[in-house]
Amino acid sequence: MKSFKAYLTESVKTYEFRVRIACEMMSADMMTKIKQVLETYKVDKISSPKRLPIHESPLFPNMGPVEVNVFDVSVCYPANDDQIRNLIAECGCAPAACIRVTPANSPFEAALDGKEVSNIEGGVVLEQPDMKAAPVDDDLVGQNRIPNLIKELEETRKYEYPEAAGGVTPVNKTTNELSIGNASPIGTHKNKVPDARKIKAGNGK
Repeated sequence: MKSFKAYLTESVKTYEFRVRIACEMMSADMMTKIKQVLETYKVDKISSPKRLPIHESPLFPNMGPVEVNVFDVSVCYPANDDQIRNLIAECGCAPAACIRVTPANSPFEAALDGKEVSNIEGGVVLEQPDMKAAPVDDDLVGQNRIPNLIKELEETRKYEYPEAAGGVTPVNKTTNELSIGNASPIGTHKNKVPDARKIKAGNGK
C-alpha cells in the first residue's frame, strides 16, 4: 500500500509556460527579478534563457528584425498565460508588448516544434495534395432523400397533442342568433318612484 506522501507527490500538478521576450540580452539580474515576481505562483523550475537569431518574428509583427530570448517556467499554483505575462511586465524587465507567454503544451508550441498532431491518417493535413471527403450514403442526398423524408414526416403524425382540459370550446353565438324580445326598450319599463310618506325617518345622520 502506498504511503500518504506517495499519494501527495503523485497528485502535485505543475503549470508550464514558455516565455519569449524581445530584447537584446537577458542579464542575470533580469532573470532574478522575473523569478521573484513569479514566486506569486510558487516557481517550481525556471530554465536559462536561450537567444534566438535576429529575425522577423510573427509574435512581434510590428518590431521588425528583433532578437528574442526564450525560457521555460513551471509554477505550482494555477495560472494562465496572461497572468504570467502581466507579472513579468510589472517587474520592469521589458514592456508588455515585448513579452509573449504561451502554455508549453499548447497546439501553438507543437506547431512551432513540428509536432502538430493530425486527425488524418498518413500525416499533416497540409501535406495531403488530394483531399477527399468522407463517403456519404446516396439515400441521404439528392432525389433519393425525398422518399425517406416523406416516411419520416408520416411517422411524426402519430404523435398528437393531448386535448385541453374541458374539451373543445363551443362556438360563440352572434347577435343575430340571440333571442330578442318584443317590448321596446324605450318607454316600456318605468322606474318606480318611492312614496315619501312610507319612508321611515332616519336618526339624523
